[in-house]
Amino acid sequence: MAGIGTVNFTGLNTLVFGSLEFLFRYLPVFLAVYALTPRRFRGAVLFGGSLLLYGMGEPKYVSLLLGMTVVNYLFGKSMEKHSVSQSGTEIKKRKLWLAVSVSCNVLLLGYFKISNALDSGFLLPVGLSFYIFKSLSYLIDVYRLEVDVEPSFVQFGAYLCNFTQIVSGPIMRYRDAQKGIKYGRITWEAAEEGLKKVVLGLAAKVLLADRLGILWNDICTIGFESISTPLAWLGMFGYSLQLYFDFAGYSLIAVGIGEMMGFPVIQNFDQPYASRCVGEFYRKWHMTLGSWFRDYVYIPLGGSREGTAKTLRNILAVWGLTGFWHGGSLNFVVWGFALAVLLIAEKQGLAKFLKRHAFLSHLYVLLVIPFTWMIFAIPSFGDIGVYFARLFSFFGSGVAVNAKDFGKELAVFAPTLAAGVFFCVPAVWKWYERHKKNVVVVIVLAMLFWFAVYRIANMQGNPFMYANF
Repeated sequence: MAGIGTVNFTGLNTLVFGSLEFLFRYLPVFLAVYALTPRRFRGAVLFGGSLLLYGMGEPKYVSLLLGMTVVNYLFGKSMEKHSVSQSGTEIKKRKLWLAVSVSCNVLLLGYFKISNALDSGFLLPVGLSFYIFKSLSYLIDVYRLEVDVEPSFVQFGAYLCNFTQIVSGPIMRYRDAQKGIKYGRITWEAAEEGLKKVVLGLAAKVLLADRLGILWNDICTIGFESISTPLAWLGMFGYSLQLYFDFAGYSLIAVGIGEMMGFPVIQNFDQPYASRCVGEFYRKWHMTLGSWFRDYVYIPLGGSREGTAKTLRNILAVWGLTGFWHGGSLNFVVWGFALAVLLIAEKQGLAKFLKRHAFLSHLYVLLVIPFTWMIFAIPSFGDIGVYFARLFSFFGSGVAVNAKDFGKELAVFAPTLAAGVFFCVPAVWKWYERHKKNVVVVIVLAMLFWFAVYRIANMQGNPFMYANF
């Protein structure tokens, strides 16, 4: 489980971007204080404000994150001592400190993930996975001499504990965060653009993802063995859209808040469902995580430069780790390896075939990706088997209790599903980019915001799905 884990969100409402507490209490006060603070002190405001936000949820985990921030800061300083000279002895010392720092972070993450997998009541600290990945990228970049060591502990803490990214990313690199913390300028234009992203992200989360979540909850309540085959297919595609708008919505909110604070805009999604192969899909889905594994795992292992056998090994290693990063339970690991097999098949020639057949390539992605999401979504292998048997009813597993269940659910969720499909079309977003300053578009955004607020006020708290992975 990356990020927050299974905690009591009643105590963490302020940390949930889709909560009224965050939108109308914490965020406006924080942004006002941040904007009024001289630029050289804004790192302290961000660091302190982030710790305050965590403290509203679980103080003991704040202590852990603060302690690890101290430790990683000292690791970076220790490597700095051996970076002046490039003699063999100094390089070995720097490499030793890198090994110690990476091991410390990875062991901590592994301990919490394995403990949670063995005992679901064992809770993960807030944002641990994203925090660890940011720590590792900083330490590895320092070792490679690609960035200078951060001399200020406060500025370093502002980078690692940035509240906009702690729950579900994006995974911002230190060099990008440094531009915002030290040099970022707050402008009306950036504030307006950031606010629009926040509204769009909130609408994606509350008006699309949460609504589609009801469909998946209905299917889980009925029981996989009792749903009709058409409803099983509807649920699979509905879940695929739900996960996308939930996570992409969160990312838009996080990036929008960062833009309002003067941080550089980083893209985490780029219309992945318009892709033509699985490899392209994951270059456009959770892009900061994908680039992290590419730069710090895949390429150091040799990438695709050392022959077919090692390339296949590297793909399996990256996707096995990706699966484990999402959760310690076995279904996540199987999900990761299933994607690795698909990517290997594409590298062995399937991708070339797909490039020559536009319609088939899009159909391939729109079928294969939802199938893999079912492995991702359902923890029990027995239940996964039952669900796939309902997708292909000739396997004869289970009996639909109500053959008309598909029609009933479709009548309720058809508008939301249609809207979800519509907003997966790249041309829609290209049109928005061209017309986003139009007064009519601005009025529509304002209406979406207050409609989302109305929905939030009239439903129980529903945290972002990727906070559970």
